[in-house]
Amino acid sequence: MTELGKKYLLFIEPKKKGLEPKVGGRKVRLLKKLLKGSQYGQPYKGWHECSCGERSSNQDIVLKDGTITNSLALHYLWFHRSEVPPSELAKIERMAKEFGIK
Repeated sequence: MTELGKKYLLFIEPKKKGLEPKVGGRKVRLLKKLLKGSQYGQPYKGWHECSCGERSSNQDIVLKDGTITNSLALHYLWFHRSEVPPSELAKIERMAKEFGIK
């Protein structure tokens, strides 16, 4: 399921099978900080498998403001950056600003 609404962050499904070279940078640092203090949601049956074979946990992650993300969010940003919609990259910046994260 891909969900790009306001309630979700990096809820995407990359299509490419291979991994891109690991990308760090500002967005990764911001996302790591956004994930600090988050909580796991209710467990569900099964898990999500990325196109490259990486598996998620069986729980979503709920950020402090109630935004829901996937346990593969950092993985997507690190290894599938070209498939992350620009709107999701902008959402990371906006949320970090709202949380006072630099």
